[in-house]
Amino acid sequence: MERKKIGNRVRLWGLASLALTTFLAGCGEQGASPSTKAPTATEAAKEPLKLSMMNMYYSAEPPKADNEAIKLVEAHTNTKLDITWVPNSAYNDKINATIAGGELPKIMMIASNKSSGIVNAVKSGMFWEVGPYLKDFPNLSKLNPLVLNNISVDGKVYGIYRSRPVAREGIIYRKDWLEAVGLTEPKTIDDFYNVVKAFATKDPDKNGKADTFGMYEGRGMNGFQTILSWYGGPNLYGVQDGKVVPDFMSKEYIDALKLYKRMYDEKLINLDFAVVPGTKRQESINQGKAGLIISTLDDVNSGFNDLVKANPSAVLDVASRINGPKGERLMLYNGGYVGVYMFPKTSIKTEQELKQILGFLDKLGDKKMQNLFEWGIEGKHYKVENGKPARLDGKAYETDISSIYQLRYDDGSQTDAGEDVPIVKKYKQMFQKNTEIAVANPAESFESATLAEKGSELTKIVQDARIKFIMGNIDEASWNQAVEQWRKSGGDKVIEEYTAQYNKQKK
Repeated sequence: MERKKIGNRVRLWGLASLALTTFLAGCGEQGASPSTKAPTATEAAKEPLKLSMMNMYYSAEPPKADNEAIKLVEAHTNTKLDITWVPNSAYNDKINATIAGGELPKIMMIASNKSSGIVNAVKSGMFWEVGPYLKDFPNLSKLNPLVLNNISVDGKVYGIYRSRPVAREGIIYRKDWLEAVGLTEPKTIDDFYNVVKAFATKDPDKNGKADTFGMYEGRGMNGFQTILSWYGGPNLYGVQDGKVVPDFMSKEYIDALKLYKRMYDEKLINLDFAVVPGTKRQESINQGKAGLIISTLDDVNSGFNDLVKANPSAVLDVASRINGPKGERLMLYNGGYVGVYMFPKTSIKTEQELKQILGFLDKLGDKKMQNLFEWGIEGKHYKVENGKPARLDGKAYETDISSIYQLRYDDGSQTDAGEDVPIVKKYKQMFQKNTEIAVANPAESFESATLAEKGSELTKIVQDARIKFIMGNIDEASWNQAVEQWRKSGGDKVIEEYTAQYNKQKK
């Protein structure tokens, strides 16, 4: 998954203005200020609540209508779900078409909630504000305030975010290679460099050939933000002298660039990194070409089957905490969420109905539901071993549970700890512990009209200069000239827009 480097979640998939205008005509501010109490049992519908929803899927086929896990969700939440499943690749287009058509489901999973089209729709009154209601529900009241702020628009919350680990990235490496070159798990930036160098120069696979890279990188430069965090840099944006400025205007960004350039000059990383897709990174490990990649830690649990087939003695491990000039730090990954459940006012007419739907989502976060998404159905997907769930049929889990995983919004905090394989247990513990060192983006919830208009142009200026610097085509002075070009091309206006919102938020 390629990490965004420039801009604040700018995605330019606009809504058709005429269709949006027509739709918004019926989206005035419905409902007065929310009451302070959740619905009572007598207020709740006795019959199952009928709920229409739009969500995405990543599997080869959409979940089947008779999916047993969905039936269990319906039973627990007393609902009858009508879910429109849309493939991930076509999801944003489907959202646009649905909004243009005007007939919206009651719950919409919005993947690009910070796109200009959705933000404008929110401001025009299309979706319910739900922030004031959250305190009335046992699970929703525990949502992370930092992430709620990240999804907010003008300081107000218009949806329920789908939680993801907040500090998710780290190093996936060949442990058997590390032992072969006589080194241990890296703890500092120097350790990391030494491991990369040894993997590239000390024949870690013992085949007598100089045919390995220390680290493999793709054109998205997935590892850059993580390395920047080690040096103490900001997460996309930081605050300097009272202004909100992009990460590439920091000294730490130059430090990270220089490490990449050093590894490139010494041929420790693949020299074609600027053109190869990110998917090649896992392939490089599977094919024995590289010793490590920087990625989301849970990737270690998938995508490496070919490595074991080709080399049964290969062993993978993970590392996350690297001590740098400012201690141990990791970027808060994607704002701590992936997508937001939002609630159209044309589909949900009353405050009472909204509270019933929030009640459904609250129950979806119960411990029983968290365990269903995590482990599946007892006797089919897992068994209880030593008092803990242990996986049974991985293929059945993929078909029944993974296919509907996008329904899940909880953070897994109530899930039963299971008999995981050691590597899975290790990265899960890292996810929990690394929350304390996560670095947030102070501009995550801000909007920039300039970025919405010129985001691609501005991003290209910096990304091109970054690649040229690493490859030795420009020096630091030319890099600074590129930054100045970014500022003159609209960047200073972005800084001005973000700083104004930052100061308003402080007040």
